[in-house]
Amino acid sequence: MRSVRSLLRLPVLAGVGLALAVTSAFAADKTFTDEQTRAIEETVHNYLVTHPEVLIEAMQALDKKEAAAAQAQARSVIEKNSEVLFHDPSTYVAGNPKGNVSIVEFFDYQCGYCRANFEPLREAVKQDGNVRFVLKEWPVLGPASRFAAKAAMAARQQGKYLEFHNALFGLKGGLTDERVFDTAAKVGLDVTKLQKDMEDPAIEKALTRNDSLARALGFEGTPSFVIGKDAYKGLLHPDEIGEYVAKARDECGQTTSC
Repeated sequence: MRSVRSLLRLPVLAGVGLALAVTSAFAADKTFTDEQTRAIEETVHNYLVTHPEVLIEAMQALDKKEAAAAQAQARSVIEKNSEVLFHDPSTYVAGNPKGNVSIVEFFDYQCGYCRANFEPLREAVKQDGNVRFVLKEWPVLGPASRFAAKAAMAARQQGKYLEFHNALFGLKGGLTDERVFDTAAKVGLDVTKLQKDMEDPAIEKALTRNDSLARALGFEGTPSFVIGKDAYKGLLHPDEIGEYVAKARDECGQTTSC
């Protein structure tokens, strides 16, 4: 409980710091006498003690402002990189490839939140029927994740990407090279060919592009999404998916690059 209380105090402490900075500025301003400066400091102190909610409101306003700035920056990145985001030939597109709105997911096969989002996303895309589901491997959880990502991308050479992708997300626990290849065999992939195709330099280049894009968008982990013209971080609840798709459709009209 103490740790929770400490977390709740952080915005207040930050606001106190701001207030102290303001009063320090008054103290440094030689326009005011020492007596006037002390009176100002006492007034600020008393007001904050009487109205502590002002600090929280100030921090909430700051959070909103920072979030809006981050989204504006992400929108700029999306606009400048729309072709590689939505139409990179190395990226598999599920759902309706001719849909008028895209959900771009940056994911890791070992990410628990990605697994939690797996079925809700599939169901939302299926129910809508007019969504391009762009699947971008972003293996951020270590070598095993990178190995699985390369195997999945190589599976396109045998026309079984989606089956393999779905099967990998159906596994419980961490991944190993052996588990990845066992899963590949179970969905009908030629494992020997898969191993060879995984060494294609184009796969490594695609993963590098995905990583650069994700970081440019301000993403810090998986899952992360681009839906239409906006970026979203973290797990999406089922109702949010529909809400964000509807927002994108309203903004983008009938284009197929949004």
